[in-house]
Amino acid sequence: MQTTAFADGVRTLLGYASNDTAAIMCAEAVPWRCHRSLIADALLARRIPVNDIMSPTSTKPRALTRFARVDGDRVWYPSDGEGADE
Repeated sequence: MQTTAFADGVRTLLGYASNDTAAIMCAEAVPWRCHRSLIADALLARRIPVNDIMSPTSTKPRALTRFARVDGDRVWYPSDGEGADE
């Protein structure tokens, strides 16, 4: 998440979302077990609202991962194992 490629990808996604609703998808059924959670945290750090699509008829507002740390647009996760149960 600290790479130029990740930042470029987030900018590209925000570009899509600037004109319309954007969605990213994966085969993982639960968002907290998917790499989408990293992207969601990056968007939330930028004050962009994120919803998890739970089913064809249900969405849920996304909250920042409990153990994530944010400084500006930068998001990281502590390496000391804090919050590893999520």
